[in-house]
Amino acid sequence: MKYRIGWWAAGVMVLACFAVGAAAQQASKEEVEELKRALEAQEKSVRELRDRINALEPGAPAAAPAAATEPEAPAEEDGLPISLAEEEEARIYGKPSRIRYRGNFDDKQEAAARPGDYVMDPDFRGFIPIPRTVFLLKFNPRPRVDLTYDSDNAGNDMRFVPATIPLRGTPAYGGGAHFNANGNGSQMRIDVRAPSMDGDFRVYYQNDFFGSDSRNFQYRLQHFYAQAYGVVGGFTYGIFEDPDAWPDTVDYEGPNSVIFARRPLLHYKRSVAEDWQLTFGIEDPDIFVDTTGDPDAGKRARFPDGGFNVRWMPSDLGHVQFSTIMRAVGIRGGDVVDSQGEFGWGTNIAGSINVTGSDTVQFWFVYGEGVGGMGNDAGFFNSDAALQADGDLVALDYFSSMVAYQHRWSPRWRSTATYGYVNLQNAALQDPEAYDQTHYASANLVFQAFKRLSVGVEGLYGARETLSAGNGDVFRLHVGIMYAIFD
Repeated sequence: MKYRIGWWAAGVMVLACFAVGAAAQQASKEEVEELKRALEAQEKSVRELRDRINALEPGAPAAAPAAATEPEAPAEEDGLPISLAEEEEARIYGKPSRIRYRGNFDDKQEAAARPGDYVMDPDFRGFIPIPRTVFLLKFNPRPRVDLTYDSDNAGNDMRFVPATIPLRGTPAYGGGAHFNANGNGSQMRIDVRAPSMDGDFRVYYQNDFFGSDSRNFQYRLQHFYAQAYGVVGGFTYGIFEDPDAWPDTVDYEGPNSVIFARRPLLHYKRSVAEDWQLTFGIEDPDIFVDTTGDPDAGKRARFPDGGFNVRWMPSDLGHVQFSTIMRAVGIRGGDVVDSQGEFGWGTNIAGSINVTGSDTVQFWFVYGEGVGGMGNDAGFFNSDAALQADGDLVALDYFSSMVAYQHRWSPRWRSTATYGYVNLQNAALQDPEAYDQTHYASANLVFQAFKRLSVGVEGLYGARETLSAGNGDVFRLHVGIMYAIFD
């Protein structure tokens, strides 16, 4: 076997999670039947009470049938016709996004900037008016703890990163089972809006505590941006990322094959039709160049990254997003090579499809040259470009794919199975341990114990291959507990 832990482990893991979920679904059906019986008894009591009231008024005349009349003018609400009042309410409170809010264990949807007055929660639940201003504020801390048990050294105790799994034959490989606990996935969120003000104003802030992979509770900024009249400026999701397509994993890091591209940026978002949305802009060119062959050379970016994405949101089907990005990937000359530049580009098709009311599928397919550093896993290495044997810089070919299937057994129980694959075409001068490809597989069972408390159990398998230094793999059992005040 190529990997010491075979793929049968992932299969057993999927079957176990879905079997437990099926039992939970059966228990939920019994609860629903009991609630139905209680509701029928209540309705019967109401009918009996109404009959007794009618019996006390025997002389009350029966209501005369309504005479045919001309259609009346629309009723009014606060001086406005009902239709206009509804339009005014939609303008003030915003319109619900056409994207289904999935309530993932690690929710990435709330932080996403959206065009116009589309919002995930048009009622602004949890927002507090700021006195003497037009602004609303929501403060939403989300404490969590993660308990993990690894079959061997995973290379990273706090996050599941296939790229860092130790290689066979190295001192770090193996070592036996290992337990770890951390709370670095805890988040602080602040959301400021002004729904009554023109421009759909928003300021959003979010951080977690994954500023270090060796120390607990080290601050890390995740989002801090402002939005008005469709213009988004600050630090948030890049144009190449789709936050609505991330699968529901208990593992905080997420699959190896998704795009992780949060950076300083300037975007413009616009709804171009009821089912279509367009975003374009420029971003910080955070590039990752492997200068093995000339250690004195350094990375260089002459221009900002630029691109666009188009999103299709057909009714209740879900959404599909096509993204593209263009980059100038380069190096400053050192002792061996001269300053050089390469054109980098990437395309990404991602989305979430609602198969039924209880089942959804998420997917990502990414291909390009010079975009490996934007990958959730490949970004741990210098994977955008590297030097060839003749000293020429080349943008590395990158491909990744991910598919996830989520099933809701009941309002409180759900399961998701995810698989991700990444492949990077290496250059000749790269180190033998350079990133080549990784596999990621996970299956979980999440229990929504209360409205705001989630408990998840997940099994994960990761495997790593290098340019020429071998491979490694590891299995992890993960238990996560997360509390959110307003989710």
